[in-house]
Amino acid sequence: MKALIRAEGVHKRYGTLDVLKGIDLEVAEGEVLAVIGPSGSGKSTFLRCVNHLERIDAGRLYFRDRLIGYEERDGKVYELPDKAIAAQRVDIGMVFQRFNLFPHMTALENIMMAPIMVKKEPKAEVRERAHALLTRVGLADKANSRPDQLSGGQQQRVAIARALAMRPDLMLFDEPTSALDPELVGEVLDVMRDLVSVDGMTMIIVTHEMGFAREVCDTIVFMDDGVVVESGPPAALLGEPRHERTRAFLSKVL
Repeated sequence: MKALIRAEGVHKRYGTLDVLKGIDLEVAEGEVLAVIGPSGSGKSTFLRCVNHLERIDAGRLYFRDRLIGYEERDGKVYELPDKAIAAQRVDIGMVFQRFNLFPHMTALENIMMAPIMVKKEPKAEVRERAHALLTRVGLADKANSRPDQLSGGQQQRVAIARALAMRPDLMLFDEPTSALDPELVGEVLDVMRDLVSVDGMTMIIVTHEMGFAREVCDTIVFMDDGVVVESGPPAALLGEPRHERTRAFLSKVL
């Protein structure tokens, strides 16, 4: 199956600190990829590079065979203008650890803002889609609630609906349940399960939810110290990891 995302030798450093040390991986259209590993291994940094929230220092990142955030001219690579980068991001939705909702807006207004402001879609059409998305994430009765009137799990579900409102081809989830109380985790994971089973959404998920990764994902990548240590189907990687570092990590989290 054709790769939707392709990373080739991706490096990222902050000053003298090398965070990504040559990441190579592919995500096929319709595939659900989980990225696991200890804190500081570069998981979230890689995810932020995928939609060019972070610039890469070497290598290539492609979305549908087009460079992300850059263009190549005369053998040299140049960063795209902000407007062109924003146009690329339209097809890539992202959900963060923190919900990043606009506090002065209702749930409905948060969901409607980007399609109207960025894609210039008709307000009535966007409003109808936003109501449908709130129903889908189980929050039909919260359309007029502001973020401070919602639980953490509800805020995260609004954040997912907001990303879906742009009708992306790829969804990125950066530890979407890590800021939630344990009893609220399930309601967010249920929405993500629905995206896989109903929509066949292509997803890259940085997560510590091993049960969810085993159940829902097609592939799991284990990262440590800025490199991909190993990857494979959930049953193989979680059940019979090949590398000692993977076994040591899983012994602490399973």
